[in-house]
Amino acid sequence: MSSQREVIDVHSHILLPGVMGCCGTSGPEMGVRPDGVHFFRAGSYVLENVRFVDSPFSDVERRLEHMGRLGIDRQIVSPNPITYFYREPIGVALDFNQRHNDLVAEIARSHHQLAGFASLPLQDPEAAARELGRAVGDLGLVGSYIGTDVDGVPLSDPRFEELWAEHERLGVPVAVHPAPRTVDHPGDPLFAPWDLDVLYGFLVDEGMAVAHLLLGGVLDRHPGLSVHVAHGGGFAPYQMGRLQAGLAKRPWGPGLLRRPFEEQWAQLSFDSAVHRADALAFLVGTQGADRVLHGCNFAGWDQEERSVEMVDGLAISSADKAAILGGNARRLFALT
Repeated sequence: MSSQREVIDVHSHILLPGVMGCCGTSGPEMGVRPDGVHFFRAGSYVLENVRFVDSPFSDVERRLEHMGRLGIDRQIVSPNPITYFYREPIGVALDFNQRHNDLVAEIARSHHQLAGFASLPLQDPEAAARELGRAVGDLGLVGSYIGTDVDGVPLSDPRFEELWAEHERLGVPVAVHPAPRTVDHPGDPLFAPWDLDVLYGFLVDEGMAVAHLLLGGVLDRHPGLSVHVAHGGGFAPYQMGRLQAGLAKRPWGPGLLRRPFEEQWAQLSFDSAVHRADALAFLVGTQGADRVLHGCNFAGWDQEERSVEMVDGLAISSADKAAILGGNARRLFALT
């Protein structure tokens, strides 16, 4: 890694011991069973066989050490999507989110290598907008981190208008990352087997979120809103042409957008967590190096150990590689 560039990871979840048990009966809770199996529980959803306790997920010093091994200079840490808790009563959820944001801000103040995304109680959009203002204005967090829907309510729903306007007013982006579908729908016959809720469900839900933000007029009405989408944008970049075909040829399409498609699509950015070099090359080739940010799902089960090397292997200029690895994140999230 060249000393002249900075690598910033924008796909890096954090588990905070200080919020365990702070969301009523939903926990959350992490631990190690007598047989040595690590687990994390949020409500009735239990994730196993990922190291949580005394790991880079939950221990800041181990995180910094692991970042060094991966060649990562800085991170924007984000809430675990399992802990969105959008079904909880607003009082419980707001307390949890405020506690989470306070602790992330405290960690960021103590460790210059780390910045933080805000966690928001989207079941009450007005409360979420207020908490965003507090998290950014008072705590110094650099954007929000939200799901692709809120207990089945799409992001195009009018109830979220104030929240998008608050992002514009504050000049901060929103980062979109789904929760596993089986958090709220255990035993789903399509998505429960073989972890398909994570393997494919994430990608479907990210593509749907992009479609709702675009076709539902959110990006049209909020030209100052920047939206960052995890996992390379899911299926959205790959099927961008299909959305354009719908706008041109379906009865509802012509005239649906007031501003040009290309202008609105340019409000989107995507991370590099796509697992294959050829997929990353496609993403950069179609979306442009200025709209792809480095992300590796740090410390997760599918962490991309060679995420920096994948970017370095692209047939693009050194300046574009440096932009993907860190420059775009500094610009989009106004990092100093």
